Amino acid sequence: MSAIKKYPFAPGILFFLFTLFLFTLPGDALPSSGWLKIPNKDKIVHYCLFFLVCHFFSLPVKYTSATKSAAFNWLVIISLLAIGYGIAIEFVQKWWIPNRSFELWDIVADSTGSIAAFVTNYMRFKRNNWWGKG
Repeated sequence: MSAIKKYPFAPGILFFLFTLFLFTLPGDALPSSGWLKIPNKDKIVHYCLFFLVCHFFSLPVKYTSATKSAAFNWLVIISLLAIGYGIAIEFVQKWWIPNRSFELWDIVADSTGSIAAFVTNYMRFKRNNWWGKG
């Protein structure tokens, strides 16, 4: 039995904890010089992190015998929770993390990554018929 089948939520939980660590680092602990001089690279990072959080939490759908409706609902719930997490983390950064601030565009990037993961996983699961019955 593969580790992912035995512990289907492990990738999602571990990656969530990794993002939580990154998002709660004090601002002065972040590198100040750009690694590729890409404008708004932090928005790209937010998009990718939230895409991956949703993707990893979607993996258990592959190993379930849930109905199509239940699997679809799971993907929707994951996306909505990730969007809520993105909003909450911005307020945490604003009020409790030194040298970090609230940015509306980070929420937009987080939400876009979450929605993109929903669409990607929905299409992938539908195409590969990983939905279970009904």
